[in-house]
Amino acid sequence: MEELLANADPESLELYTRITGALILGGLIVAFILWRHHRRHPPHRPTLTLQLAERAWSSGQVATLLGSLFLLYFLASFSGLWFYEDQIPMAQLGITVLIYAILMVLATIINRRRGGSWQASYGMGFRQMKHLRLAPLFYLAVIPFLMFATHGYHFLLQQFFDFELELQDAAQVVIGEWSWLELLYTAVAIFVAPLFEELIFRGILFPYFVKRVGVAGGTALVSLVFAAMHFHVPSVVPLYLLSSALCLAYWRTGSLWPSIGIHILFNTVTILALNVIG
Repeated sequence: MEELLANADPESLELYTRITGALILGGLIVAFILWRHHRRHPPHRPTLTLQLAERAWSSGQVATLLGSLFLLYFLASFSGLWFYEDQIPMAQLGITVLIYAILMVLATIINRRRGGSWQASYGMGFRQMKHLRLAPLFYLAVIPFLMFATHGYHFLLQQFFDFELELQDAAQVVIGEWSWLELLYTAVAIFVAPLFEELIFRGILFPYFVKRVGVAGGTALVSLVFAAMHFHVPSVVPLYLLSSALCLAYWRTGSLWPSIGIHILFNTVTILALNVIG
């Protein structure tokens, strides 16, 4: 991001600055409002925590899902041997979607064998969709702190570790002139990836950890796994903080819908910002 900002034309840089300023100001106002509401109407924490703990899968079920995840990604790492160089981007996208689909089906099968529904296990029933309206508020409240922490973290990487900041491979694909491939990558990043990642990390792993080490420990562990699984050092801190906010939203509402909505907004705004300055 910093390299893009350094090379951006003045008009794009001004637009980006205005958008960023508006997000920070609006986010701080919303964060204050939500904090005041939380102070006036505090939740019953044991009840919310117990609700998540009761949704936890067994260790064997979690091991089955994670083992399948690592196996599929391990097999996918050899995909470059099967395609020509110009076919690799499309092949990688197709393989990623296929992995998402296989794991979603596996998660559904395991959940049904547990006797759980989407509503009971993840708070994702039709009635719970009303919680989606909270997603923009939670997103705005988190963004200022996410931006400040990210800039500080990147400053430390550059100044003390001489680390070269580069965008994730997926982010580089969606910058520049639009093609069908970029449109497909964008659609997956905005709509498919958030649903899959929230189901796996917040819907399944978070309750599992909460049952064993509590909400704070569960948030820390699942956020570490979430950040590490993206294999991108410059994104470790922002992804960790984003995951923490997503865990908090799930714990507070008892529904995955707000977390999915926040994740969609985060990816959408990030892609738009990259194209504004790219």
